[in-house]
Amino acid sequence: MEYVLKIVNLAVSRRERTQLIPVLNDINFFVEKGELFCLVGESGSGKTTLALSIMRLLPKSFVVTSGEILLNGQNILNVNEQSIRSIRGKDISIIFQDPGAYLDPLFTVGVHLQEALHGTTEDKNQLITKTLKDVGLEPEIQLVYPHQISGGQQQRVMIAMALINNPSIIIADEPTTALDVLTTRQIINLLSKIREKYHPAIFFITHDLELAMSIGIRIGIMYKGHIVEIFRPDREKPLHPYSGILLGNIDKKYFNEKIPVSSQTDINDWCPFFEKCPEREQKCQKKIPFIWRDSLTGIRCIKHGRNHQM
Repeated sequence: MEYVLKIVNLAVSRRERTQLIPVLNDINFFVEKGELFCLVGESGSGKTTLALSIMRLLPKSFVVTSGEILLNGQNILNVNEQSIRSIRGKDISIIFQDPGAYLDPLFTVGVHLQEALHGTTEDKNQLITKTLKDVGLEPEIQLVYPHQISGGQQQRVMIAMALINNPSIIIADEPTTALDVLTTRQIINLLSKIREKYHPAIFFITHDLELAMSIGIRIGIMYKGHIVEIFRPDREKPLHPYSGILLGNIDKKYFNEKIPVSSQTDINDWCPFFEKCPEREQKCQKKIPFIWRDSLTGIRCIKHGRNHQM
């Protein structure tokens, strides 16, 4: 098993005056070489914070409090700012959900692609032209400004910028959120073709579980800063109650209301889904570790987990 990205015991907090507010807790997962790994969660679950942590682009008010982020075996949390700048774009790149906010309106598409290029022995103009063709854009688009093209074309430019250095992994942070249904499908198909041709791993972040199940090799489910399940959609159904709610397989009503919530215990130390779980039991009132069922899948749930450690 060859890891491109491996996250070990990652925790991130947000500074709020004199306090540190946990945002990500006990994050453990990996992405294999060439894999399309989907991370699914609602808004506010911590998906983008995780992506920015991996890219070392967290806002100043956020701090990594523990853990490792291993990119091709190197813990990038330990490298200095100059080194991480050489890693971004070259070894790992990111596609943001709102390309219009990240493309500078003062510079042409061609300038953006030139700025994205790291040291290369290839002819830069030829490489830019080839990359544009790879994402379905004509070379002439280099001469126009971002605001002169459609949202779908802007996203293709962002994909070209992410692809141009042939990184080992591309993070796609909800890249279709601002697009219509037809353009969304075109972008998904484009990412699939890029993966088939160049074999990068793709870490695809979305709030849409059905979309993730249609494209992902493995899927991670995130809730309140925790990964609560990782499963393979082609081999098994998700088992965590929260995954079931996302799929619409479980009634959203809450029951077991007679289970008391102790005022002496911080709810954050328990299962993160405890308060809303339709299957919760008394034994769930404790910290629940992520339990690996095998080397690829696992769950953070006493009821559905099997204590097979990785």
